[in-house]
Amino acid sequence: EYADDTAIPFCNRADAEKYTPTPLLIEHFRRWGLEVHAGSYHPFKGSKTELLFCSRPLSTYQDPSTCDNTDMTDLILPNGRFVPVVTKFKYLGSYISSDGSDTIDVQSRIDSAARAFGALSKCIFRSQNIDRKAKSAIYESLILSICLYGCESWCLTEKLYSKLRQFHARCVRTMSHITLAQSRMYQIPTREIETELGLDSMDKYIARRQLRWLGHVSRMPFDRLPRRLLSSWLPYKRPRGAPEMTFGKTMIKALKTFDIDPKHWPAMAANRTNWRHRINK
Repeated sequence: EYADDTAIPFCNRADAEKYTPTPLLIEHFRRWGLEVHAGSYHPFKGSKTELLFCSRPLSTYQDPSTCDNTDMTDLILPNGRFVPVVTKFKYLGSYISSDGSDTIDVQSRIDSAARAFGALSKCIFRSQNIDRKAKSAIYESLILSICLYGCESWCLTEKLYSKLRQFHARCVRTMSHITLAQSRMYQIPTREIETELGLDSMDKYIARRQLRWLGHVSRMPFDRLPRRLLSSWLPYKRPRGAPEMTFGKTMIKALKTFDIDPKHWPAMAANRTNWRHRINK
């Protein structure tokens, strides 16, 4: 078997070059019956193992486009093998990008959900013979599950929120047989169409999933790593430039979606039943 879905952090490329090509790392996996899957040049074969470059905030580089000419060439291994250096990596179904943003992952989720919606569009979502409640149930259980997979950890900017809202609006118009031109001509708001279908807004679907996870983490014992990270901070000054969107700010948006006071949510989340009842309204 190969050492799939295993992440090993390196502080810099020098450390990666020091430990990866040598038998040290390869031997460590071999002790567990695993093999590091690397590519080969002769004959050429792609590598399942990849080295993700994680950059500093782009504002700290003199040339952000190249990250000050960072070496992005393949990591060479013995016997003509290599590990590519990448700027995005798919890990456990979600994309991790070099800048730490969720832009690539969100777009990937929207694309996957759009393909699923399109595959079922003619037989279900555009059909005149299927009840609206059935369409809504299928949409919530299948399409939204694909679209919002992993959203519990997303740091969503308004631009990303806008992309998700636009996808949701297209889907609800399709299910109601309303075109974009008709909605503009007759001034039909998306919220009105959602109400007729018995659906919530995209903001509520996202916030509900995020708060469900937030409450679960807050109830963990403090010796669990997710619980410790929830209230951790970095003892460094903020770099120059506009502040990056953080997980904490995204959770505050989610709390406000359900009119929950950000100062008092931990006490509310301690009671699982009441917490779920509050966010399922």
